[in-house]
Amino acid sequence: MTDQDIPESLLTPGLGEFWALVRRRLDRNGPRWRGTIALPELDRASDLSLGSLLGRKPPRRLDLAALETALARRNVGRDLSDAITRLGHPPSAAATERRAAQARAEVARCALAEAIESWEEPWASAWAADVQRSGIIGSLDGEAVTRLTADVRRLLDHLEEPANQSASRTQLAAALFGSAHALDRGRKLATATESALRHSIVGGTGLDGRELWEAAGILADRVSAPVLTWALPAAGSSPLDAQIRAATLGALPVHITLVALQQYPVDVSAGTPVLVVENPRLVEAAAERELQGSVVTTNGNPTTAVWTLLDQLQRSGARLLYHGDFDAAGLAICRRMQAGGCEPWMMRASDYEEAVELATQSGVRLERESRDCGPTPWDSELQEAFERNRLIVHEEFVLGRVLDRFGARTLAD
Repeated sequence: MTDQDIPESLLTPGLGEFWALVRRRLDRNGPRWRGTIALPELDRASDLSLGSLLGRKPPRRLDLAALETALARRNVGRDLSDAITRLGHPPSAAATERRAAQARAEVARCALAEAIESWEEPWASAWAADVQRSGIIGSLDGEAVTRLTADVRRLLDHLEEPANQSASRTQLAAALFGSAHALDRGRKLATATESALRHSIVGGTGLDGRELWEAAGILADRVSAPVLTWALPAAGSSPLDAQIRAATLGALPVHITLVALQQYPVDVSAGTPVLVVENPRLVEAAAERELQGSVVTTNGNPTTAVWTLLDQLQRSGARLLYHGDFDAAGLAICRRMQAGGCEPWMMRASDYEEAVELATQSGVRLERESRDCGPTPWDSELQEAFERNRLIVHEEFVLGRVLDRFGARTLAD
């Protein structure tokens, strides 16, 4: 039966409203949905036409399966959706695209599940779930998902060889995937790989960006993320030691690259106090003051260059004192620094409350922290004080007090 052969009785305006209602339900629930639908008010002619189609008086709630059978018996369509289309009400463009997207997502999901069947890692399924939630495979076909998963597998296998670690990310991307930008932030491969690294690295859940890649042994490079320092009392005779001493004489802070630290390790006298801070402004201020004391900044989460320098200083016998922001992120970094051998300094509950009081007296309105700060093992009372106040104290707000007290301590030593 062609569209022209459809009985005129089924194309009346009165029934047109009913067919449109059926289409809306199919658009919402899917073309295979067969529930019941409340019959709207029909004029007498439409009611008789629908009754003739069904072979009985239309009920108040119409079973769509029965309607489909009746329409198929009259050769109006292959199924209910096809019949409603031929009756003048095709699927909406939005519904069609939504179903196409759902179909693509199912193909991608199946391809991903099949691709990780050979993975031995116990976290493989959790990783696949993360990748699905991220949406990065939603626009990919099955072949592309399989290829993406294979690329992540290839990188993970590559990193299992110790000799392949400590390579730069761009070098690794070019060697494995033919493009130095294949692992750039925002690329699908980079996003999927970062998720896999978080699962594979012990304690990697909270890591992100450069810190995550470096924890996996992948460096951005060895020169672009140097560690900023002030007045390190370098005791050696290497070109780096000479550079550090010259910078101090010129009242200049100095950036030290990872490649420089690896070639010329820094050595200081045992017992040398070194203030490690979160924010580079404190290093700048120390240089401006020509502070009597050494300062190193992590510049947020520490890079490999920062950890390398701190390790060298600890091996020399230096005493590393750490100060950072009083907020959730800053206290998380402080925990990391303490675990790495630094001693939290001016980071006790009394220091926090003193800073809050200073802000109150100065009429400074501190921002509030919505996140929990987590444990503060160096001073359990700090967690209680912070959770009670939830006021953020950035390191720059207490810059003067931190540098003054450290300078005085250095002179006293």
